Amino acid sequence: MLVKYFLSLQVLFIFAITAQGFEATYSKTANSWKSFILLGDAGVKNNTTQLLKQSLAVNNFKEIISLGDNLYKPFQSYEYVWNDWKQEGFQFPLVAIGNHHSSYDAEVSYFKLPGEYYAKEFNGALFVVLNSDNKLNADIQVRWLDQVLSNAKQKMIFLIYHHPSVTLNSYHAWEDRLRFQTGVRSLIKKHAPKITALLNGHEHSTAIYLLDNVPMVLSGASFEQFKPVLPISADPLFQVSLGWGAKEGFWWSKLDFNSETNEVWIHYLRFDRQPFETCTIRISPKPISRGRNCQ
Repeated sequence: MLVKYFLSLQVLFIFAITAQGFEATYSKTANSWKSFILLGDAGVKNNTTQLLKQSLAVNNFKEIISLGDNLYKPFQSYEYVWNDWKQEGFQFPLVAIGNHHSSYDAEVSYFKLPGEYYAKEFNGALFVVLNSDNKLNADIQVRWLDQVLSNAKQKMIFLIYHHPSVTLNSYHAWEDRLRFQTGVRSLIKKHAPKITALLNGHEHSTAIYLLDNVPMVLSGASFEQFKPVLPISADPLFQVSLGWGAKEGFWWSKLDFNSETNEVWIHYLRFDRQPFETCTIRISPKPISRGRNCQ
């Protein structure tokens, strides 16, 4: 039953999407499409994350963007948590470092990263990964990011880092990483027309927000879910709005993009119970559009 459902869902995602206010299908330039699974805060081996792995494997969704917090318990090593994922064919081409880890060097080594922060291009889209946890090199990262964004010619640019750049609840505040966020927030404002989306974890939430007009995708409900809310106080820099948020349950999300047609879709799926809940959101072209399946 699980396998049949996920297989039918994959067909739905790829070939036809009915969304609130419009009827849409993916463009016919199939070779230009690229997909990644977005996972944040999944760095623990337990029954829920094993179910998460199963739900992805049954669909053959194997390329993962990790949004940080890749190791919660030091006695559960990277090898213990992630080796069985690798053995089942999962790949981690893009990994952000969060505040739960063994060390920066250990995480870079295990996932074979170019460094703590880096940029990679896939199918004409630029993915820029930052280490929002490192307070010592925050200024260096901000200067590097400004240079990357200023020089980038790609039509799509995704910024990937662990800590969201606005305060969303009483557990975490953007000021917790003050030097990093002060710089990055100013660059989001400066380069907003170039930025396709921010991809974040940390909040253990499944949601999509707008920072002014820049989408911020949260995918951190891998084994724990905080109810998404609007910021607990007005943000001094951004007008923040909640596009959609899951109230409960455990979720993964799938990013589909086509840089030739400027199309970007986010597909959320709750994997911890049947019937499965889904939400489909188109974030490009703008304005973002939420599907009828988003409750």
